Amino acid sequence: MSNQRKSPAPLIGRAGVVLVATDILAGVLVLPVAALLREHLIPSGLPFAAPEQQINELGRLALWVSAALSGVLWPIALRAVDPGYPSALLPVRRVLIAAVTWLLSISGTIYLLDKSLESRALVVLATLLILAASLVARQRTHGTTRGSDVPEAALPSLGAAAEAALIRGEPIAISVERLRGALARPTIVYEGERIWIYPSALSPAERLTKRLLDVVLASLLIVLLSPVMLLVTLLLLVRDGRPIIFSDARAGLFGRPFRVRKFRTMRVGADAERAALWDQRETKGPAFKIADDPRITPLGRILRKFSLDELPQLFDVVAGRMSLVGPRPAGLDELTHYEDRHRLRLTVRPGVTGLWQVRRTMDEDFEQRMSDDLEYIQRWSILLDLMIVLRTVRVVLSGRGV
Repeated sequence: MSNQRKSPAPLIGRAGVVLVATDILAGVLVLPVAALLREHLIPSGLPFAAPEQQINELGRLALWVSAALSGVLWPIALRAVDPGYPSALLPVRRVLIAAVTWLLSISGTIYLLDKSLESRALVVLATLLILAASLVARQRTHGTTRGSDVPEAALPSLGAAAEAALIRGEPIAISVERLRGALARPTIVYEGERIWIYPSALSPAERLTKRLLDVVLASLLIVLLSPVMLLVTLLLLVRDGRPIIFSDARAGLFGRPFRVRKFRTMRVGADAERAALWDQRETKGPAFKIADDPRITPLGRILRKFSLDELPQLFDVVAGRMSLVGPRPAGLDELTHYEDRHRLRLTVRPGVTGLWQVRRTMDEDFEQRMSDDLEYIQRWSILLDLMIVLRTVRVVLSGRGV
């Protein structure tokens, strides 16, 4: 099959998150924007113009409650017509059906809030706006992901019994249990003539939810812990001198390198000594950890004991380079020793804390860390993240470090 006929991959990654966020934002804004357009830009006498009387026929309560609700209803309407939401490709007719569904839902909601409303001009205008916004967003994301470099396999024979059932017009069930047992968090999307299998992926809605939680919690922690960070900065400046912050290249989402930031806990130039100490690591497998690392300063040991050296990573969370909860970021030298299956732990953003960190502070085998990381990916939920954050607080206060 030629590359020209290959459709883009479904929008599971960052493009999918952006599209879901755009849909939510459009749903929230279209009613207020439509009200402003009707009141200030459309001349009286035209079909969508505001009524001439001073009393706005759509009360403030009805407008703002409906606007907030529509931020949820619009993605739901799109999901109803798009089983792989948000797909890379969506026919215009399906977007039209979603827009009509949204119009009926919002009209009904406004009627419940304001039964005196007689005209539906505002809702119709908002529907035109949300339809235009959706089509523009999908046109811009079309082609942002390519399927040409993804291995492609033909559907194998389904077996004599299944093939015969299909010939007779009878349905069959194709089990994906083998995939669910072998992969971390498989996502299966049917689009056009292809079935896309992502071995480990949070859906765009899940990634957006996790990202919002990260920004809110990390920003709150930065404000609450700013006196502690200032105190640590002064102690380091007086005791060990500059530099205060240590920056190191690590493997981020899907192994893409980024620089993680910590308060410096080792002597200057310690990063250059890491390669010479690789054979002294106490973890079996592609991970570097030494309990009594000779490069750590006396003040650094105290900072590590209470995980204070990790606090600058909260800024990495806000910037989107890390997540508050997730697998610890691997060193680039560790990545060179990974087996292919180890890269599954790179399919979520690395975290400041994680399931492995709250269960154990030192492991003898990298496979244990790998098992905990895959369990986290499989079980991920907002409640699990919050539970790990709360357990991290207890671990830090106990002086066990993470």
